[in-house]
Amino acid sequence: MSDRPNVLMIAFDDLNDWVGCLGGHPDVRTPNLDRLAARGTLFANTHCQAPLCNPSRTSLLYGIRPSSSGVYDNCETHDPAYQTLRKPRRNLPQYLRDHGYRTLTAGKLF
Repeated sequence: MSDRPNVLMIAFDDLNDWVGCLGGHPDVRTPNLDRLAARGTLFANTHCQAPLCNPSRTSLLYGIRPSSSGVYDNCETHDPAYQTLRKPRRNLPQYLRDHGYRTLTAGKLF
């Protein structure tokens, strides 16, 4: 048995606060997410680093501002800053893996 806590990170893109645990929307039902939020830690006052997906994801996963990463738009395939960013820095899943966690990722975050 490990003394380390389990970590489950679920990141939503463009969901706003429509899930029930964040105030909800009358047309949206999220019972499973609401139960999960009630059992763990819910970050209900978060902010993004940029008004676009890719710079925000890069900032979250690498822990640096867009002004430091050079990633300012959603065109990652031809953005030279995005291509070179991966080499010198570890991202959050790599950091956790390097510290003994089993990491799994899915979806478009990467």
